[in-house]
Amino acid sequence: MLQNISVRYDPVEDRLMLRLSLKTDAGLEEHWLQITRRVCAAWRQDLQAMVDLSAELPPRLDKAAKAVVSAAHHQVMASQVPTRTEPAPRPDESAPVAAHLVTRVVCGRRRNDGRWVLKFELRGRAPLALVLSNPTLHALVDALSRRVQVAGWSLPATASEAPAAHRPPASPLH
Repeated sequence: MLQNISVRYDPVEDRLMLRLSLKTDAGLEEHWLQITRRVCAAWRQDLQAMVDLSAELPPRLDKAAKAVVSAAHHQVMASQVPTRTEPAPRPDESAPVAAHLVTRVVCGRRRNDGRWVLKFELRGRAPLALVLSNPTLHALVDALSRRVQVAGWSLPATASEAPAAHRPPASPLH
């Protein structure tokens, strides 16, 4: 069972570090994953699609309205999970030795209970899968967005990050 997710930027490696704390029958396990800019760019697009699906928007809405409603839904859901921002690591702090390089993230949804699944494919190691509730998914998307901004990777903003840019144009009738 997932206990904690932590995301930080490692400027020395120019990678995001994802720390997963899992409670298992054997005790507490900790996994450190390295996420490159390339993997992160693709993963963020998949996460945005998951955020949009979680809003359960009617198909008749136009694209701009969907983006606004999805962003509002995301903000509400992300606020339901208690989060904290830890200070950035010192520049002389290096990544944990046991960090595994993520080569791809496969995203999906379980049919039986609607929970979200993230499968991290790792170099030289078996994949690691997480099952997330709606609020936890949204909190992860929020934390990832903040760390991408810290990294300065200049990735295009997703709809949940830039809701003002996707608002429908003002109607001349109002």
